[in-house]
Amino acid sequence: MEERVPTGIEGLDELIEGGFPRGSLILLAGNPGTGKTIFGMQFLYHGTKNCGEKGVYVSFAESKETIINNMSKVLGVSTDEKFEDVKILDFTTVVEKGLPTVLEMIIQEIALLKAKRLVIDSFSAMAQACKEPIEARSILHNIFTKLVKQMGCTTLLIVEVPTGSEKLGVSVEEFVADGVIVLKKGFYNDMLLREIEIRKLRGTRFKQQKFLFTLSKSFHVFTPFNTQKAEKVENPKKFEAQKGTKTHYPSGIPELDEIFGGNGYPRGSSVLYELGENVPHEALDAIIFPTIANFLLRDRGFIIVPPIGRGPEEIKEKLIPFVSDENKFNQQMKILVFPNPLVSEDKPYIVIWKDPLIEKLDPIQNLNLYLEKSMELANNLGKNVLHVLNVDNLTFLVWGTGPMAFSAVGRSVVANKYGKDLMLYVATPSSHETIRILADILNMHFKLEEKDGAIIFYGKKPKTVIYVVEQDVTRGCRVRLTPIM
Repeated sequence: MEERVPTGIEGLDELIEGGFPRGSLILLAGNPGTGKTIFGMQFLYHGTKNCGEKGVYVSFAESKETIINNMSKVLGVSTDEKFEDVKILDFTTVVEKGLPTVLEMIIQEIALLKAKRLVIDSFSAMAQACKEPIEARSILHNIFTKLVKQMGCTTLLIVEVPTGSEKLGVSVEEFVADGVIVLKKGFYNDMLLREIEIRKLRGTRFKQQKFLFTLSKSFHVFTPFNTQKAEKVENPKKFEAQKGTKTHYPSGIPELDEIFGGNGYPRGSSVLYELGENVPHEALDAIIFPTIANFLLRDRGFIIVPPIGRGPEEIKEKLIPFVSDENKFNQQMKILVFPNPLVSEDKPYIVIWKDPLIEKLDPIQNLNLYLEKSMELANNLGKNVLHVLNVDNLTFLVWGTGPMAFSAVGRSVVANKYGKDLMLYVATPSSHETIRILADILNMHFKLEEKDGAIIFYGKKPKTVIYVVEQDVTRGCRVRLTPIM
């Protein structure tokens, strides 16, 4: 098996079989501001700090002082820290006649340092000092043969792609390189989105080639959302309930609380969670289950109208890692479900709807059932209740369609504002007309979508940046919302 060089880029190595092939030439391309320099810095710093591999950073664009300042800022280390194992060569003033000498100096420094990692930033600036493209190709050939192959130095060759252009460098780099990685920065509904594309990498198999990434705190690539990955971890951190305030309910997720100003959902809120295509229920669970757990652990009530096909035992089982006390389920939770021979009706937390397909009934009967159970829960506990309401199910069972349905929602929002419960409405793509109307009525509107295998989360009301939903068992809430910056 070919030896791999860990990149130090969080999330990337597990996508490329452990890292770059040892002694390979990797072309790192992208428009200005896409994070190429940060990638290169992180690659070298990881080598020296965690792999015992010295590195050389060759700059044709920024001074040594600027690079050290940037490296310190990006990597979170003091500017006083000495980077003895990373040699920085400043060639910002190089002219054409100095290029052969520059190449020899790079070779000498690699040999003296016994460096195993090299970053050239950028080959575009280096090539601009050449009169003809053939000279740039000759330099590229020397880099490939002398530095990479003969000296066994794993090399990142940074290439600037002009804004609006798709062409990489002087056209031959992509064919010579062992790997080609392209960084992109764009906008999605007026929000910043960053994407990394692994176009090729020698001896590496891919399930997919495009992924999202962020430059928040470091260069971090987001792996595809995987519900089974977190479930396999033994002894995850225990969830600790947070105390709310007279005006707010904690969500259980620090980043989500920050979106609301630091304290969580305002009391009396009615919130719409809209799910895009290909978003699994587990992604929504990651967002709302910490809130449910916080309500239960603070001795508050929880009532849910789940999507059709999602049983009460499944919901309970997914809550057990957060709340293990059986009494809390029996006394503080109500799950409203269809009649089903597989559902045990004797459980105190299960409430059976009247089925409109079997019984002739006015939807108001199911509405009254829901109101009765939620008021009973609130009165028994003497505290406010969390409502999680699936829009498709409610439309079928309770609201019906048309103006009366939306009038009912409007009245419930006003009533909840004074009653101070928390109501979370969940809508799937099939409810697009309902979503449009609910978005106008409800206080807040958030959306979850699938993008490059990741689940993105953002606020439409209030408007936020894009976050990526990451499972994280090192936290009690088991999730992290990482902003794309």
